[in-house]
Amino acid sequence: MSFEQRMARIPEQKRAYIQGEIEYVNDEWVFFDEENEEAALLEEMAEGEIEIFRFGQWLVGHWQENGAILLEGSVVPLSNGDIVRFRKQLPFAYRCWLETLPEKTFFRFVEWLNGLGFSLYDCLYCYNGLLFEKSTGVNFIIYDNTELIGNVQHYYERGATNKDRFEMTFHTGNRFICAQIG
Repeated sequence: MSFEQRMARIPEQKRAYIQGEIEYVNDEWVFFDEENEEAALLEEMAEGEIEIFRFGQWLVGHWQENGAILLEGSVVPLSNGDIVRFRKQLPFAYRCWLETLPEKTFFRFVEWLNGLGFSLYDCLYCYNGLLFEKSTGVNFIIYDNTELIGNVQHYYERGATNKDRFEMTFHTGNRFICAQIG
């Protein structure tokens, strides 16, 4: 199963989007991130899909250079004050790490992570030893859900059988262990 298929099968993850308001300033569309209170050119943010909130729902489309969004064959012009959002990109090493997890392990890990109050999109940093073709080791993934910071240690063995064990340590000192998966 591809990574995209896996992601489609899990529940919608919290904090998966960057959301904000847009304004037309100096002949360019500017995106104002409501969480970080930062501004960026909308054109730079909208490399893939863009979602616009219209008619009480999120409509998925693609950015057009003329300041419009292509939604299922129709072109919708943007207006000052429109609310738009973009799916956050997962850090490269982290996405590769998620892709290498066996299917069963991936789904159990997501369930465990969500149960601890974290989303896949809360990842700040990932050390992925598997990128260096190490068959045994420990990966480190740091998550921040705005309330807690957690460090996951992923102990792994790759070879004839895959073995995975996860530990989460919060900044509060609490620890959680997810038993052997695989």
